[in-house]
Amino acid sequence: MAGGDGRVVQTVFAVREDEDGRQPDFIDQSFRLNLLHHPSTSVLFRLSMSIIDSTSNKSTIYLQIPPDSIASLHFSTCDTSDTSAECPPCIERVRQRLGGNRHVTRLQFQLHSDAHAQLVVPTGFTPDDTPDSPMRYPFSCATSLATAPSFSLYFRHNILPMTKLQTLLEDVRRFSNLTAAQLQSYNRMVDRRRLYNGRGGVVFTIADRDRSPLLDKEHDKPVSQATTESYASTVAFENVPRHEDPPPQYEECSSQGQQPRSSSKVGAVHITSPSSDCALPKYRDTKSHHNVFNSSKRVLNCGSEDIDLQPPFKRSHSIHSFATVYTTTSTRNTQALEEKLQSHLAGLECSESRLMALLEQQHKQIQQLQADVAELRKRNKELQGRHEEVEDTCCDLENRQVETEENIESLLVHTGELDDECEKLGKQMPDICDEVQDWMKDNMGDLMKECMTKWLEDNLASTVKGYINDGIAAQIDQVKAKMRKALQD
Repeated sequence: MAGGDGRVVQTVFAVREDEDGRQPDFIDQSFRLNLLHHPSTSVLFRLSMSIIDSTSNKSTIYLQIPPDSIASLHFSTCDTSDTSAECPPCIERVRQRLGGNRHVTRLQFQLHSDAHAQLVVPTGFTPDDTPDSPMRYPFSCATSLATAPSFSLYFRHNILPMTKLQTLLEDVRRFSNLTAAQLQSYNRMVDRRRLYNGRGGVVFTIADRDRSPLLDKEHDKPVSQATTESYASTVAFENVPRHEDPPPQYEECSSQGQQPRSSSKVGAVHITSPSSDCALPKYRDTKSHHNVFNSSKRVLNCGSEDIDLQPPFKRSHSIHSFATVYTTTSTRNTQALEEKLQSHLAGLECSESRLMALLEQQHKQIQQLQADVAELRKRNKELQGRHEEVEDTCCDLENRQVETEENIESLLVHTGELDDECEKLGKQMPDICDEVQDWMKDNMGDLMKECMTKWLEDNLASTVKGYINDGIAAQIDQVKAKMRKALQD
């Protein structure tokens, strides 16, 4: 822009803040904000976005917010980490879409009741409303923002300084006090003929819609019953799992395989079995051993009544045999249990030493990881500083690029105006030539005579006078010479 100041914000997100009872609506579509500012006139807020139709043709559409349509404008810096302050609507989603920055700048627009943002499209533009069109959603976002009476724009806080925002705010306030010349200069600055490389754009008319604004599909997607059942298909929340006893200790498990069960039925078997102190029968004596086993079975199935039928002296002998066998078995089990405990303790000591070595190794690894984390944090801080420097450099380059583009567009407009003037002058040239020829015919002779007379008077008079003076001087010299000669004679 010739003689102006342009600033560009590459990534901007908007939130509709209608005051008619609707919920604030986050428009999940990034815009490009171009600030056209001239100190002697005013400022124009121009949002732009690129859309691609079904034939892969790329077009740019603009949303222009002139200062005469703005009822109020406020700017602020939002700190998303400050939980004590009241946060603007949808600020968390805005922060995530802006790369997770903690601080964001907010421009809050309140337009007049009869004013909306101007949606400018190329000449001959036709929106594609087919469901699978790639331009359907971004164009709907643009029309939704164009029909909003109140909205906020969010971008990273380090792009525009507070002094620049304050200047823009003051220029919007004093727009109504511009003179006619300043207003004409402003109209030339925001002329739509500057857009699209001098081809110009047209304002797209948006019909009034009684539907609610666009909703984010992911945010407002309802949870279906099938989804709920699939997520809860393992165990119902209200069901209480059955109680299970804890597993037995290691000593109990090892001793259960050696010690005999002290039930009354097993005791009866030991008492009444005649083969408890006998050796195993030979292969041929299998039948007799089978009979003995059957007899013991009968004693087991009879219970206490059959036991009382045995003679008293045979019962006392069986009790003595059982006590001897049980004592010997208990001693063997105790020795085996002690051996197993000793081997288990030795294994525990070995495991403890390995565990201590492993813990020491892990402690060293944790210390190394802590040192690496500290180094990474330091490097991350340095990279953040460099990143801010790169962002500032990119912003300056973008602003210079915008100024260059505005100058080119201004030159294109001026070139078009000069072409129109040349065309008008070209149409007037034949009439001027005829008039010049007629004038030359009427006045050229007299004009030439006057010019020749004046030239002769100015140039030949001095020349003739000099020639006469030279001749007279020569004649006087000749007379003087003759007189000197005569006097000498």
